[in-house]
Amino acid sequence: SLLQEKMTSVERNPPLLYLSIFLSAIGGFLFGYDTGVIAGAMPLVEKTKDFFPGDKKGSDSWVSIITAITVGFAFVFAFVGGFLTNRFGRRPAILFASLVFTVGAITMGAAPTKEVLLVGRIIVGMGIGVASMSVPVYMAETSPESIRGFLGASFQVMICFGQVVAALVDALFGKMDIGWQYDFGLAGVPSLILLVGFFFCPESPRWLVQKGRTEEALKVLKSLRPASWDSDKELEEILKVCKEDEAIAKESGGNPIARMLREPAVRKAVLIGCTLQLFQQLSGINTVIYYSARILMMSGISNDLYIVLWISCGVNAINFFASFIGMSLVDRVGRRNLTLLSYLGICVSLVILGMGFQLSKINSAEVTLSSNSSCGALSSCYDCTYEYDQVGGDDLTCGFCYVASGSGPTQSSCVAWEKNDDGDNVPTEGRCMPGDIDATENLKFVSQYCPTKFSPMIVVGLMLYLVSFQSGLGPIPWIVNSEIYPLWFRSVGVSMSTGFNWGLNILVSYTFLILVQAFDFGTYYFYAGWSFLAIIWFFIVLPETKGKSLEEMEQLFSKPLWRLGRG
Repeated sequence: SLLQEKMTSVERNPPLLYLSIFLSAIGGFLFGYDTGVIAGAMPLVEKTKDFFPGDKKGSDSWVSIITAITVGFAFVFAFVGGFLTNRFGRRPAILFASLVFTVGAITMGAAPTKEVLLVGRIIVGMGIGVASMSVPVYMAETSPESIRGFLGASFQVMICFGQVVAALVDALFGKMDIGWQYDFGLAGVPSLILLVGFFFCPESPRWLVQKGRTEEALKVLKSLRPASWDSDKELEEILKVCKEDEAIAKESGGNPIARMLREPAVRKAVLIGCTLQLFQQLSGINTVIYYSARILMMSGISNDLYIVLWISCGVNAINFFASFIGMSLVDRVGRRNLTLLSYLGICVSLVILGMGFQLSKINSAEVTLSSNSSCGALSSCYDCTYEYDQVGGDDLTCGFCYVASGSGPTQSSCVAWEKNDDGDNVPTEGRCMPGDIDATENLKFVSQYCPTKFSPMIVVGLMLYLVSFQSGLGPIPWIVNSEIYPLWFRSVGVSMSTGFNWGLNILVSYTFLILVQAFDFGTYYFYAGWSFLAIIWFFIVLPETKGKSLEEMEQLFSKPLWRLGRG
């Protein structure tokens, strides 16, 4: 377009544009920070004595609820965010989201009980839901056409950066008894920066035009564009589009959903947009992020939570840098090819994860010495340290006491344990009791996960998974959903697909521990199966949208569904 050609030839954009984009991108950072911080904070919360119920299943239920409740309220408030941005403006909606998030962070940081922590997670979910809807809209409507695609991927980069910072904070406070309160409470710092800084940012010029405030919109455009830029011309194009929107709204009775249901091309776009979000969640990404520290401990790489948190920080750093791969390739390789390659990598990595845990179980060290408790009935380290071990229907808390040697664990026994006043798991019988463990050289005790030579395989699978996801599946559902809908349905379509994403996020994050309890390592094969189905589905129905204009999109989706993927 004329605007796009001119934007590439004029001088640099004014600082206010970059300030507005940077501050709004903090909304993505908050999203990523909260997603990432839960992975390292919850194991620390679980170590807090008497914070959760004493039985393992009751404790895991609280962990799942506290993890998933934020996503649940984000799902609801994503739709609330759509209402707020249309009624009051993009800027007030973002200010509201940052205020709510700040209140939620303070509540979590000061939580004395699990119930107050739950309330804080609910409040944070409200803020994230509004931000997830309003921030991308604001960024798109204030940015020049020439850099909108890049900013669509950069929002995902900021999410990943938030996850890296969260993992670093988790590790830094990993040895403090109340470290988890710092983990949660420090989320209020960036949200406060967003709250204060965004007071100095302008409203979206498109929203101002929709509300008839054209003079104010022109003033905003001139403040966000170079001096030589023809802001009057851009305003004319916005006015033209808004008039077309109004005419279409009158024609369809003001209900875009009703019109969507009457137009097959738009229905197909909605189906593809929502299934992109569906399979993104069914690949298990949020369980990997939420429970990354737990997965690393399950791998047997270390029984020391502090060490695991630092390793988890490194894993999140890989996740962050991998997001730049997607940003650089999405306009070169194309959306379709990158999606298929990304799912292929995810399938392979999930199979590696599943095989790593399966081989760890098959080759688990045997229990060679007896003990006086019910734990003595368990025959291997894997069974002994399994979170949901039972004998005769009774839940047990058992750990593995052994002598470390070059050939593996020897002189091993399965013994009962309990939490001490510091929240550590200590044996209540046998040689590994606190007063006796130092009497035998190389005597070790692990209560949660077994030492295994297959730990590197699990870590490699985890890193390959993150690289595969962030190089394609991370940004593409958001980018494609912003491209495939006609202008009159775009805000509604993006809102629907965002809500769909949050809804599946709730289901997947809440059921992860339930699936682990029911299927053990089979959980990863379960996610791999869904990813394989995604390859088949998108090979058939996902068209290439790179380089297509909005007018070409409607023509593209006029083909039969089963032929959309043929180019």
